Amino acid sequence: MSVSLYKPNSKNTGCGFSFQTGVDNKNKEPALYVKAIKQHSWDQSKKQGYFSKNAGDPEKNIVVKFNEFECGEIINSINNRKEYNTFHSFANDKTVIKFNLWDKKTKKSEKSASGEWKEVWVTIPAFSISFTRNGNQVFGIGLEPGEAEVIKQYLQQFLSILFSERIEKQQKQMQNKNQTKESKESKEEKIEELDEFSEEAPF
Repeated sequence: MSVSLYKPNSKNTGCGFSFQTGVDNKNKEPALYVKAIKQHSWDQSKKQGYFSKNAGDPEKNIVVKFNEFECGEIINSINNRKEYNTFHSFANDKTVIKFNLWDKKTKKSEKSASGEWKEVWVTIPAFSISFTRNGNQVFGIGLEPGEAEVIKQYLQQFLSILFSERIEKQQKQMQNKNQTKESKESKEEKIEELDEFSEEAPF
């Protein structure tokens, strides 16, 4: 399961972000990975951008793993419209993560009192997400209100999957623990019965 947003532009400075659910190699639990890739090229005739040729360039890609509390912070940021910043350090890389507010200015057609249509500037409560690795490698995109809502729903679904997995794991552990305890108690009862029989038997 994944949610991907690719936002190329004619300046060739666009980025693509992909929110993906994978598996943590350490504990085998569901894990959330956010992959970002820089735009490779722009076709002016088609007004289309391309990313795939940067897939093999480590400086044009980044993968960030979010834990459940960071997911919660982003959900809270979207719900309450507030910024959230954090920092990751892995191997030799240091990455600043920002989920910021963006008051996007855009034009909207409105009908005046006289019945005429005109374009007016309005402000949309949007967001932006960015990863800055080692101070100079920046990956970032803007998020429209609807896109932010989809990401929020995706994060909530991920948390639901993670918690369900943990509950199931804990239930199995408790079941195995109870079975081990019952087996141990059964063996102790048999030993007691044998001891009683030994005491009563004439030798």
